[in-house]
Amino acid sequence: MVTTLTERPQSMGDDAKMQANGGGAKANAKSRTEDPRAKAAGDAKAKAAAAAEAKQEKRQQWLDRADKEIVAAGEVEAQQDPEGIAKRLDAMVETARDAEVLEPQDKSGIRDRVRLVKRVMYERHVDHLLDCAMAATHDRAREQERNEILKNTQAKFAIAVRLGSGEDIREAVRARLGIIRETSPAGVSQKAKENAEREAQRREAVFPNERRTFARWCDPALVVVIAGRSYTTANWSLGGLLIEGFDGVPRQRGDEIEVRIGLDQAHLYTERVEVVRHDADERRLALKSRRFASVLLEIKRDCDVAGQAPA
Repeated sequence: MVTTLTERPQSMGDDAKMQANGGGAKANAKSRTEDPRAKAAGDAKAKAAAAAEAKQEKRQQWLDRADKEIVAAGEVEAQQDPEGIAKRLDAMVETARDAEVLEPQDKSGIRDRVRLVKRVMYERHVDHLLDCAMAATHDRAREQERNEILKNTQAKFAIAVRLGSGEDIREAVRARLGIIRETSPAGVSQKAKENAEREAQRREAVFPNERRTFARWCDPALVVVIAGRSYTTANWSLGGLLIEGFDGVPRQRGDEIEVRIGLDQAHLYTERVEVVRHDADERRLALKSRRFASVLLEIKRDCDVAGQAPA
């Protein structure tokens, strides 16, 4: 058979078409192979994202519950024995330690805040027991009650010391205990009157009406930004701060304002605080934290990391 010139190009065109069709089939087959893999990878990614979101939601719920417990403990009245609340807080710390949804910093933060609020509860309760002991001291018929109160005071005071009570608190409590023991039951002798006056002065010096149970530090001074203006602290504690050189708008006791606080301008925490007092003549503004320990505890940690022990 003779192949004509017109037949040859037709044959070559058919071959090219067949090759093209074959290549397309291979591409389609490869596409069909890759699509399930891509879908599986996408599904896995979406599943991981959903799991991470669910974990974050549970983590936040956990932190919110813990925060409520700690804040409530910080508001307990001084006359209430803190032992039961302290046990619940300890149980929460143990549960948090094993909680998979919490990050290591979450667990350490809960532990530190619980230790702090327990210390404050016990210090306030010791203060209350000392008041009760002094009241009982003035009545000879309550001598046995006084002795029981003092025994309970010593036990609660030992717990507060283990939790880290400052030397000023420890010294004041020891002084008050000594005064109470020296005061005569009748409370009418000259020495008894002198002791009562000394006891009142000691109490006001270390346990003023404001219930100032936090150690106050002057160094390092903190940077505080209010309404875009920067100030420095005269002193601060885990419960509040005193700003000097304040020339902002007048503030009333109980006002809530947003501030940014930190060791320097580069690392500031945002927090809402409550005005305790504003002395316009002295240009001083006293603020207290609305949430127990709040960001001030974070700043204390920053000090520890930086090797700057507050003083």
